[in-house]
Order: sequence, then C-alpha cells, then structure tokens
Amino acid sequence: MPEDRGMGQAKKHARQLDADFLTQPAGEVAAVLIRAQQAVFRRAWAHYLEAADDDPEALHDLRVELRRLRVWLRLSRDVVRTRKSTRRRLKALARASSPMRDHEVMLELLDRVARDADGADVAARIRRLADERQPAGVDLAFDVKPGLKPRARKGTTPFDRWFASQVAMMTEQIERDLSSGRSGFHAARIQVKHLRYLIEPMHEPFAVVDSMLADLKTVQDWLGDLHDLVVFRAHLADYAGWLLTDALPAPLARPGKQARPLSQTFAGVRDDIIRLSAWQDAQFEAMWRDWETRRPALEKRLYAARNRLVGELDKAAGAAD
Repeated sequence: MPEDRGMGQAKKHARQLDADFLTQPAGEVAAVLIRAQQAVFRRAWAHYLEAADDDPEALHDLRVELRRLRVWLRLSRDVVRTRKSTRRRLKALARASSPMRDHEVMLELLDRVARDADGADVAARIRRLADERQPAGVDLAFDVKPGLKPRARKGTTPFDRWFASQVAMMTEQIERDLSSGRSGFHAARIQVKHLRYLIEPMHEPFAVVDSMLADLKTVQDWLGDLHDLVVFRAHLADYAGWLLTDALPAPLARPGKQARPLSQTFAGVRDDIIRLSAWQDAQFEAMWRDWETRRPALEKRLYAARNRLVGELDKAAGAAD
C-alpha cells in the first residue's frame, strides 16, 4: 500500500530516543518525535514539488506524512508547545489538498459502478462529467520555515505513563464508538487512524506493536471503505444536478413547451439516481454484514494487544528505575 512507504520513516523515530526514554518527561520525548516527523514531512513536501507530475503517489504520500505530523501535534499538545502559526499553515495545507484526494476516491467508486451492467451507462456519463468538473489544478503552497520548534512543557509526566494513558484512552473511545454501530463507525475510524500513528514510533522497542498496527490498518481500511460509500451517497444529489444540466439543453433548445421531452429527461435522471442509490445501498449492506462478522475477532485481538503493550510499558519502565 502506498501509505506504508512512510512506515520506514516511522520505524526510525524510536531509534532517535535515548535508552531510558520511557522515564524521561513526556514533553521532551514527544518533542523529539515531532521533530523527526517534521523532517519526514519536509522530505515528502520536497518530493511532491519535484515529482508531482511524474509520481502519481506524491500527493498521497505528502498527505499521509502531513496527517502523521498533525496527529502527533494534536495528541501531545498537553505536553509540548509548538509554533501556532505553523500549525495553522499545516491545517491549511491539509484542507487545500483534500478536494483533489476526494475526487480520486469518487472516481474509483464510479469505476466500480461501471462494472455493474445496470449502472454502466449512468456511471460512464457521470465519470465523463466528473472529469470535466474535476478540481482545478491547485498549486499547493507551503513554506517549511519557520518550523514548529517543539519544546517540552514544564513538569510533564514520564513518557511511559503519558503514552500508556493515551493508548488506553483511545482504545476506550474506539470501543465506545464501535459499539454505537452505524452511528459511530466514522468516529471510530478517525480514532483508529490516530492510534495507529501514535504507536508507530514504538515499533522497535515493543514487539506487540507489529500485530497491533496490522489490526488497526485492517480496521481502518474496512471503516474507510464504508465511509467512502456514505460519502458517495451524499454526492448523488450533485450527480443528479450534473445529469440534468447535461441533458436539459437539448429539449430546451427546441421551441415550444417540450413537455414530453422535458418530462422524459427528468424521469430518466430520476431512474438513474435510483439505480445508483440501489447500488450504494447493496454495497454498503453487504460490506456492513462482512464487517460485523469480522469485527469481534479484530476487536478482541486489538484490545488484547493494547493490554500487552501497556504491560510491556510498565515492565520496561520498572526495569529502568
């Protein structure tokens, strides 16, 4: 997966920590990790500027490393101070790049619709219209300087306690949101992603992180695919407007009321949207059933791994005392 191209950098973060980092103030350790991820983000930004036209994954990789950095900034704000103006510019960069990525996701779903004979025609027409309406080429702007300049807040708790509390809190939120079913899975997806980015730097010190990362990635992919289908349904109103705008000029160009041609045009778009909504509903329901079947085992492994990780943190910190 393209996102895993950044994992090599995430795995290196822990190597930059002192041997006794678990007992050091959380703010000092988090500041080291933020500086390391800021360097990774800057390399992704430089690559995007140099190779965006040749590397189709350059934008995706940039967005992934930006998310990693912003997640650590968000989770560690109680123990680390950073430059507010830089955080705002990072947020603006994330927002500016989102429409380009969202457009790609919707095109992928339309391609899936096109593989269904009943929806092939309308999918092809919307695909054409989507290409015509694709987001204008955005020249992303960002100045890597001044940087975040992370610095530890005074009197922060030891890193092992802070990190264990973060892991426990986030897994509890994931459990709560997943138990809410369809109303909570999107919130759970966000927490899963944040937990994944939180524990990545601990890949080497703690072996259990490997299996935990694998399960988090699986859950994130499942919930992400479900969310994409929800967003696709939200786009159906836009697609109906595109189809009408594309089809209405022909009958309206002719004189007279054109009652029948206009009625047929509206009816045709109505039927097309019904086909798309039926496809989305069938896809979502099938995927949701599969997810509910797999969810118990995934959750069980995830919470068991969480308990092992917290136990290893306690053991390692005790040995360091």
